[in-house]
Amino acid sequence: MSVTVDTQSSRFIEPWPYVALGASALVFFALIVAPFFKRTLVSKNIVASVGQPVKLKEFTLKPQPIGALRVDAEARIRTNQWVTYEIQLLDEQGKLIASGVKQGWKESGRWYEDGESGSWSDQDLKGGLDIRAKKEEKVTLALNVLGYGAGRRDINLPVSFKVKVENGVVDTRHLSPGFFGSLALGIMSWLAVPQIGKKVITERLNDSDPSARATVGGANKLVRVNVNVKSDETSPRELEVRLFINNSYGEQIYAGSDCIKLNFNTEDGKVEGASGKLQKFFLFDTQDSYGFQVEVLPDAPIDQTDLLVKDGARTRTSVDVVHINAEPIDSTQP
Repeated sequence: MSVTVDTQSSRFIEPWPYVALGASALVFFALIVAPFFKRTLVSKNIVASVGQPVKLKEFTLKPQPIGALRVDAEARIRTNQWVTYEIQLLDEQGKLIASGVKQGWKESGRWYEDGESGSWSDQDLKGGLDIRAKKEEKVTLALNVLGYGAGRRDINLPVSFKVKVENGVVDTRHLSPGFFGSLALGIMSWLAVPQIGKKVITERLNDSDPSARATVGGANKLVRVNVNVKSDETSPRELEVRLFINNSYGEQIYAGSDCIKLNFNTEDGKVEGASGKLQKFFLFDTQDSYGFQVEVLPDAPIDQTDLLVKDGARTRTSVDVVHINAEPIDSTQP
């Protein structure tokens, strides 16, 4: 038999948690750097009347790889009034090439219910327009009031607006949900990696030496072996866990020994028990029926030992993998 250990092998790392977490990192980076692309072109207060468009600024609109031109307008009207206005983008000949219409309103009142009363107020006055250029051209930004009134009564007065124009604006409204969604997916994927694989042995024994047999292995199948130990208050700080593997003929092809440190459970300053874990990874050249046997020393304080084996496992990080061929140990050699 030949036994080799592939130190810190990355062959069986599951990539999807890193893909999801990497996507979260990219979205978070986009959220951080997005404000640095933004540049304010216009920030002013204007007054416009119905049917009399106000031209705000003439500038050159250029294609850009990141961000867009954003126009934000907020009407300033009294309570229980409404206004309909249009943000316009005009070409050099004064023709309309893009527009956005906003129906704004501001209302308030009182409510009465079950002998109680109070007041309420609400408004929706902000409108906007995002523009991405396909070619370089000179354009003029204008704002036109289409209607202004209170209820069914029209008001023939000018309306005040606060207008802000920014270039290189990145729409981050969907980045936050994307960040939290990809982060949640990454965390779930990370937690799910130890569950990957077919559970072929689940052996629990209220003693120190469980054993079981299962068909595992193959050139591209990682075998995960977990040994979980519970012991009483008389346990030493470390236990020796011996693991033996036999082939389908009952011949021993692996024998290993590892020390595990115990975690002691205390209550009111008194030790109630201890627990420890051992995890090892194996790669068998040939798929076959293999017997797994565990011995825990010293065995006197052992209350329970679990032997868990998974075939086709995956890992989060690089791990040591014990590579075993199908030849038995030659017990005649010194």
